[in-house]
Amino acid sequence: MAPNPHILRRIFAAAAALAVLIAAGFYLRGIIKSQKPLAHLPKQIPENVARSGAGFTYSQSEGGKTLFTIHAANFQQFKEPGHPEGGKAALHDVSIVVYDRNNNSSDEISGSDFLYDPQTGDMSANGQVQIDLEADASVSAAAGQRPAPETRNLIHVNTSGLTFNRKSGIAHTSEKIEFRFPGAKGSAVGATYNAQQSVLTLSSAVRIVTTEKQKATITGQSASIKKDPREIVLHAARVEQPERTLSADQVRILLRENSTVERVEGEGNLRAEAPGPQGFELNAAQGKLLLVGSNQPQSAAISGNVNFARRGKSPANGKAENLALLFGPKGQIRRTQASGQVDLVQGAMGKSQELRAAAVDLTVRNGRQLEKAVTSQGPAEIILTQQPATNTITAGQFQADFNPDNRLRSVVGSPDAKIISETAGQPARTATARELTAAFRPDGTIAAADLKGDFHYQEGERKASADHAHYTVASETYSLQGNPRVQEGGVELSADTLELNRKTGTAVGRGNVKTTYNDLKAQPDGGMLASGAPIHVTGNSVIARQAVATARYTAARLWQGPNIVEAPLLSFNKTDRSLLAQGNQAGRVTSVFLQSEKTGKTTPVTVAADRLSYVDAERKAVFSGKVEIHAEDAIMNADSAQVLLLPSRGTSGSSPSGQLDRIVAEGDIRIQERDRKAQGSRLVYVAQEQKFVLTGSEGNLPSIFDAEHGQISGNSLTFFTQGDRVLVGSGDSAPAGSQKQESRRE
Repeated sequence: MAPNPHILRRIFAAAAALAVLIAAGFYLRGIIKSQKPLAHLPKQIPENVARSGAGFTYSQSEGGKTLFTIHAANFQQFKEPGHPEGGKAALHDVSIVVYDRNNNSSDEISGSDFLYDPQTGDMSANGQVQIDLEADASVSAAAGQRPAPETRNLIHVNTSGLTFNRKSGIAHTSEKIEFRFPGAKGSAVGATYNAQQSVLTLSSAVRIVTTEKQKATITGQSASIKKDPREIVLHAARVEQPERTLSADQVRILLRENSTVERVEGEGNLRAEAPGPQGFELNAAQGKLLLVGSNQPQSAAISGNVNFARRGKSPANGKAENLALLFGPKGQIRRTQASGQVDLVQGAMGKSQELRAAAVDLTVRNGRQLEKAVTSQGPAEIILTQQPATNTITAGQFQADFNPDNRLRSVVGSPDAKIISETAGQPARTATARELTAAFRPDGTIAAADLKGDFHYQEGERKASADHAHYTVASETYSLQGNPRVQEGGVELSADTLELNRKTGTAVGRGNVKTTYNDLKAQPDGGMLASGAPIHVTGNSVIARQAVATARYTAARLWQGPNIVEAPLLSFNKTDRSLLAQGNQAGRVTSVFLQSEKTGKTTPVTVAADRLSYVDAERKAVFSGKVEIHAEDAIMNADSAQVLLLPSRGTSGSSPSGQLDRIVAEGDIRIQERDRKAQGSRLVYVAQEQKFVLTGSEGNLPSIFDAEHGQISGNSLTFFTQGDRVLVGSGDSAPAGSQKQESRRE
């Protein structure tokens, strides 16, 4: 609240009233000692009276202008031993009128009884003294006449027990002083005016009550008013209005030559507050307000442990070492700068926005609407609390815009931007980039964020990187672009674009997907994926779940060393090294295994099918749907097939894995081997021996057809890739009563 300069100017005029009394005291002294005959002398003078007079008037003029007039109804000067010229003098019904140099206004001091002591220089009033200031004297009163009644009482002071010492130039009263003027009235107890220093001191119980539209009560323990410099100092000051209160240990008001307020300074326990549910509180060690024109604030500076709190629909509180304000038209705040450990909090506990910075510049519209905030002088952080989650955003500098409810609408932070998200019972999630742009919902919660330049993300063991990322709060998803990568639990995933869902832990990659499963331990009892070497998977897309241990790929190719699986759809589980592969119109599932002959020669075996299921601990690959197996010298077709693998040799992972042990196929078995064909319902192929055991079903015996030797059939047919022998019969597993034959091609 800016002080009213009219009130302050009139308070300042009270000092002039005592100055008038001092000047009058000197002139009275001369009049009393004057030897000129006085009119209307009493016929009998009492014995203790040296002389007396009645109805005298004295005027002092200069350059044709009346300076002042002194009028007394009568006076008495008493006899005093040792003082032949007379002792103390008593004046009755005294009126002193002082005119300004232009005779446009006048001041008047009046009282019923004054006592003057020429020895001590004391002049004292017995009873009440009235002082009227700034009476209109546009029509100059004649010497010895009072101003017209309607021009009086513009500023009226009433007191008693007033004394003045002409030697020291000090006027004093210990009694109550009451004053009034248009727009205000007030009082104090005790006053002292020092003429040499031009200082008026109100001793205690200072109280001013305004009656203007902006009503206020100004109180102080004491006050002093100086002419040079022109200032008013209130001690233990307090300004109360219905809508606000301001207080301080000391308030210093400096005035210009025209008595307008130039500066207001408060020091010691500075406090401003507004009552009610929409009110506020501000506390600081000291403050300064500069004004221009008439009652127009220009700037303010508040310092020393500044604290404020605002109640209402959007509560706020904050602290800083210093607070500077610039005002615009109508005294509205236009700009605010807070510096020194700034901490601003908006919103209720558990659902708030907090800004911490070394310094913050705030731009304000219409005195109340926050427009923009810019931090400076070092890194800053924004803390968004939405229990049970807390998001902390840090950067070298922030630029923020606000919505009509004075809540954040958008924030740009750079360099070294970072978001740390924390939820009880969950690992912290950290995202960093060179620059961050965040958008907020109307309620102040974050809606989305863009992080550009060297983006990195970490959540527990999960790490991600990209050129830039977009975060959507509604889905809790990071969309990564520009060489995006994800690392977690020894798994590295890259793609043209990646999406990370913080809530489900799902990673979705699209375009040129590449995954490497590292940190694998060799599994001595495993099969195709038992090696400790990395497992690689490529594809067009991937959906990785459960900390990327489980992933589903499209157009996938998986391999570990020489063991390869390709499929339009492939799901892989790193934990148990298992996979499910599915074909479609775009292609079939294919897998490559190795088989070793007795000679030590190793050759690949390729299996194609509609579906594949494999668990490495079982060392069994189950193919179904038009299975086609390609060995070095044979092609086998079946409805389904189980590829059984040998245990991986050794524990170092350097020994070959995925070694074919045998194949068990069922359904419509068809074998093409060089110039012979075979068919049946069940096939057992032993890789090391390159032996085929083909059986049929009831009414459908297996057979081998050779274009040169014809067709051979039986309950079971055993033949080999190398050689022409064919064993016809049950073999070791033939049923009882079957016949065992041997056929050899010549």
